[in-house]
Amino acid sequence: MTSGQKKDFWQHHIQAWSISKLPQKVYCQQNTISFASFGYWRTRLNRLQKPTKKLVPVTLTRPSAVVVITLTMGIRIDVPVHALNEVLPVIVQTCHEAA
Repeated sequence: MTSGQKKDFWQHHIQAWSISKLPQKVYCQQNTISFASFGYWRTRLNRLQKPTKKLVPVTLTRPSAVVVITLTMGIRIDVPVHALNEVLPVIVQTCHEAA
């Protein structure tokens, strides 16, 4: 089995276990897989899926929606989605100047 096939195999089992709500040991017994290997791959795959700290574009479907921006200094700004493209650069620039 190639390393890609192993990764796919264990991802499948870890997802199936998560959905099953069974204890890990019981899931492994029912599927005749090694409990130790299951734990190893669960940890390994979790490390590979670390969340990134990047801003990602978001498309909101309701034009009347409001985006709430909370700044660390306790300031809360409610911006209507339709104005976000105009307001956000001003907020970012102001924060950079104040820092």
